[in-house]
This record gives sequence, structure tokens and C-alpha cells, in this order.
Amino acid sequence: MLNVKEVTKLLGSEGITTSEQMVIRWILDGKLKAKRTTNLNIDYLIKPNDLAAFILEKIIEENRRKFGVDYQDWEKTFKENQKLKDEIEELKSSLRIEQAKVRSLKKMLQAEYAISEPASINFQSLLGLDSHADKDLVKKEFKKLLKALHPDRGGDDRLFKVFYEHYQAAK
Repeated sequence: MLNVKEVTKLLGSEGITTSEQMVIRWILDGKLKAKRTTNLNIDYLIKPNDLAAFILEKIIEENRRKFGVDYQDWEKTFKENQKLKDEIEELKSSLRIEQAKVRSLKKMLQAEYAISEPASINFQSLLGLDSHADKDLVKKEFKKLLKALHPDRGGDDRLFKVFYEHYQAAK
């Protein structure tokens, strides 16, 4: 069993406090377990295990304040981090698979276009309109499409140029 002076000395060596009054305040607040003695010279006795637990709590509290990390939940955080890393790897592999599919489909389409005869393109079918749509409706749909494809609005520059050429031809 340790008295208040001994505890203060040990806490001072740990860099926690050098004040006996602070130690007594922690005892009175219930933060540090101690027994009151009947001896007039010694007020409180503290078990070494209780002191060690208190020192650990103070060190953890200081590190939490200093670094903003909850050391008691670090295992949970570590496991969540590992789980997220695994999910990221899974998503990366799925993305690689999808990219491979897209490349394959592009190659298949290029081969199909090379084999097939060039079909005549009319503006109504290009815009998904009825084959008997009037010229004003075709212009109106072209303008909507060009507005959506404009590079200033986040559209694709190449597609915009292609459709703009078709729009000029439709005028």
C-alpha cells in the first residue's frame, strides 16, 4: 500500500502531477481508488494495482486528447479499416473485369462494322424520332442533344463535334 506522498512522487515521475492536493482531489472525486486510514499522519492508502490502472487511464486520456484517437476502440477501427481495404480490392477487380468487357465489346463492334455494309443514316433514326417527323422537330431535337453534349456543360467534345456536323447538314 502506498501513501499520498509516494503516489505523488510516482505520478510526478510519469509526468502526470507533482501536487499532493491534486492526488487528494482525484481520490475525493473517485478517480483514484484509496482507503482512508485511522492513522493521523497518513490520510489515504492506495494499492499499487489501483495506481497502475489510474496511470494507464491518464496516459490514454492524454494520448486521446493529443492525437484524437480512441485507443480503446483501436481494434474495432483496425478491423473496419481492413474490411474497407478488402472491399476496395474487390471493387478494383470488378472494375478491371468490366473494363475488359468494354474493350471486348468495342472490338466486337468494330469487327461488326467492318463486315457490315454502311447503312444510310437519316436524322430521324439518329435522334430516335418517327421517320415522318418534320424538319422543325428534327432541328429542335438536335438542339437539345447539342445542349446536353456541349463541353461547357460536361459533355464529350468529340461527340459534340460529330452531332454539330450532322446538325449543320440538317439545316
